[in-house]
Amino acid sequence: MTSTAEPALRFEPFVHVDEALWRQRVIDRLLNAAPSSARLTLLSAPAGFGKTTVLAQLADYTRGEGSVVAWLNCDERDKDPVLFAENLQAALGRCKLSQSASPSGPSASSASSALRLAELREPLLICLDDYECASSVAVDAIVEELVLAAPANVNIVLASREAPHQHLTRLQLAGKVRLVDAELLRFTRVESVQLLSDALPEAAAQQVAAYADGWPFALQLARLRVSGGAATTDWTVDAQAKIPRRQIFDYLAEEVLATLPAELLEFLGDVAVLDIVDVASANALRGRDDSLALIQQLARIKPIAVVDESPWSARLHPLLRDYLVDAAELISPGRMASLHLRAARHLAERGQLHEAVAHAVAGGRLDMGADLIEAAGGFLLLANEGAVRSRLLLQQLPEATIRKRPRLRLLQLVLQVLEADPASAALEFERLEQQIRAADTGADDPARFDLEVSRCMMQMNPAEHNLRFSPWSVLDQARRLARAHAGQDQRPLGCTVPIEIFFLHRYGPVERCERRIREVEAVFASGAYTYNSPWIWVYHARSALARGDLAQAERDIRQSLQQDANFLNFRQGSLSRLVSSLLGHIARLRGETEVALEHFSAMVPWGPTRLLEVLYAGHIETALCEFALGHADRAMELLEVARHLAFEESLAHLEVLAGAAQVQLLARLGNLDGAQALAARIKLDELWALAQEPFALPWISVEGLAQASFFLQMGYGDAAAADSTATALLGLAKRTGHRLGELHAHLMAARAREALGNAGAAQRALLHVLVLGTHSGAIQPCLDFGAELITQVRSWLSTASAADSSPELLWAQALVNTWEQRFRSRALGDADSPLTPREVDVLCELAKDHTTKLIAKNLLLSPETVKHHLKAIFSKLNVRTREDAILEARRRTLMP
Repeated sequence: MTSTAEPALRFEPFVHVDEALWRQRVIDRLLNAAPSSARLTLLSAPAGFGKTTVLAQLADYTRGEGSVVAWLNCDERDKDPVLFAENLQAALGRCKLSQSASPSGPSASSASSALRLAELREPLLICLDDYECASSVAVDAIVEELVLAAPANVNIVLASREAPHQHLTRLQLAGKVRLVDAELLRFTRVESVQLLSDALPEAAAQQVAAYADGWPFALQLARLRVSGGAATTDWTVDAQAKIPRRQIFDYLAEEVLATLPAELLEFLGDVAVLDIVDVASANALRGRDDSLALIQQLARIKPIAVVDESPWSARLHPLLRDYLVDAAELISPGRMASLHLRAARHLAERGQLHEAVAHAVAGGRLDMGADLIEAAGGFLLLANEGAVRSRLLLQQLPEATIRKRPRLRLLQLVLQVLEADPASAALEFERLEQQIRAADTGADDPARFDLEVSRCMMQMNPAEHNLRFSPWSVLDQARRLARAHAGQDQRPLGCTVPIEIFFLHRYGPVERCERRIREVEAVFASGAYTYNSPWIWVYHARSALARGDLAQAERDIRQSLQQDANFLNFRQGSLSRLVSSLLGHIARLRGETEVALEHFSAMVPWGPTRLLEVLYAGHIETALCEFALGHADRAMELLEVARHLAFEESLAHLEVLAGAAQVQLLARLGNLDGAQALAARIKLDELWALAQEPFALPWISVEGLAQASFFLQMGYGDAAAADSTATALLGLAKRTGHRLGELHAHLMAARAREALGNAGAAQRALLHVLVLGTHSGAIQPCLDFGAELITQVRSWLSTASAADSSPELLWAQALVNTWEQRFRSRALGDADSPLTPREVDVLCELAKDHTTKLIAKNLLLSPETVKHHLKAIFSKLNVRTREDAILEARRRTLMP
């Protein structure tokens, strides 16, 4: 047969170029992938991966770029090299090529075609589709001859289900071949969702994209089904079930699996239940030892089967697996369930618990799935699997099954305490305890052991609701039990010690907490406890914060925690909220108020929490940030919300913290009557007396109560009482190891002793402040002590040697500069401020405790002009003295 007798469709694409399926990423790769010297691009992929569509798009694209395109759809007749050469010449003859490249007639040889290509000067793309139909030794030789002769302006693209092997190595070595496989044609998840987004809701598009796994044929069928009217159904209920699986299955049977040998088809049916088909698992399911060779053969249908050579394993496309399972069930009902159970037993022996339970459930044996979880440790799985993975494990079982198993129910309750509602979990725990004890199964019952060890975790509920609370006896008992069991299993220590660390961080002392951190690190290092590794970095960060090392705390979080794969892949809600609160706390201490608020707001999407540290950040610290920005009303509103929440939810510590913060801010604003009235309502004196008992209250409550008492005492001019408060806080901070608590205590002492006229003692306290501030970088605590403290710092700076460049001096200068910048920004940025810019300058100098003459000198004004501005300031603020002017400016939040 000659080319002149061929129908025109032999020389045109069979597909319509759909703009919605435009594959620019693939086209760019076909044209530009290495090597740049390639004249032949081999596009090899099994059926259904859109080879023809991409080839047609490539043809359209190159035409738009000025190229001439020759197209040939190959069939079995083209295995004859003479017919192939004639049909290729016919394809070239349909192009508007220069005379030298046109066919010379039916008898044209491959050699003459190669010669004409070599002489061609215009850009030409030759597309050979379905080349597997034509491939033979002789035809491959013709293609090789054409490739070797083709100049830089000629490109040949072969689309084939199989890669031709003849002569390919020689062309590769010559840099003439560009190889592109099915992986390039696979739609990415983003591309899949984009393709479906116009037709399906977002959630349904995501489901279909995951199920299709990038297979273009499946995605296009789903899209066409929607376009044909299936969009009227509710795809959001079960998008996977609405994919036209019957059509896909028929296509798989006819176009993919029909080409495979019977032995390989049987193998696929045996291993279809496996997510990952590795040699050992395949052998275990089949009861044979020849799986390696069969896995290697699966490369024939890549990437419907993705084969990994190191070690040899394969992953079957989800649709292929479903087809194989459906086909097997039709032939032999119940066979798949039997294979699932074999897989469950095999994977359990290998320690792949999640996969084993999934197979047990899929095989219809819920009891077996429950047995596997209990045998793996029950509640103790928290130590090696972590909270998120343990929850995912339980979610594979129905609720009814879990409630029948006391050990599984106990694990569920502990997860509830860690992540959701500890109050209701505590009531359930009491009922479960009665059930386990009533069973009278003996001291060796694993459920009894789980009950005793897990009791320490249940302390997290009363810890939030009871003001007077001591978990230490329960923690000691659980730790002793865990240590007695450590020779058999260290996981009880991996569960109990972290809870002790949690309470030691809350109450102190820091030194004992760090010992426990080293202990749990040793436990985690001794076995497969990696899924809890993110908590180690949080422990270190919290300890660094207590020691006043903000830089180290941030490094622990940013450089360690946020590079931890387990943190990135298994984000536990309580952990993520705690991390955001820590980062916000660090930022606030550094005076980076806006940054702190961003971190605090990041906690909101994680849902409600009763964890004190998170509540403190979300309510109290957020209010303190708003106050630092000059939004006093907003700060008070937030604290009122916190007190209301504390009352509604019986959160005793949050109520104390919110009330203490309100007293502090009211006193700093000069509203002493309001502060005193609130202090009486919350019984501030009694609370502060309680706080002075070692480890009686959480440390953040101790500091909050101390500061509330101090500012109220200073507001009423009782500097001696304020100094006593500072001394008490300093002793408590040293006992617990909280260096930032020492910083606050020395700040109080510096202010109080200055007011008492004890300049020497005040300066010694200030020096401690400067040393601790330099070490920690905590600027905001110093700013919170107002213009009076800044005046003391300026006074100290004025006595420093001009040659002094100590870290303390540099930090003191930075502190003063920050305060002045905030002062001017606050006063000038307030639209309601009655002061002019020059009056703000004078008020700023006044806050430095400067005389009229010094103010005039610093501002290059005359003393009379300064007096004129002072008179205007006093009038606008409705005050009579300098001290009252400062106090009123602070009340109006015109200064920090």
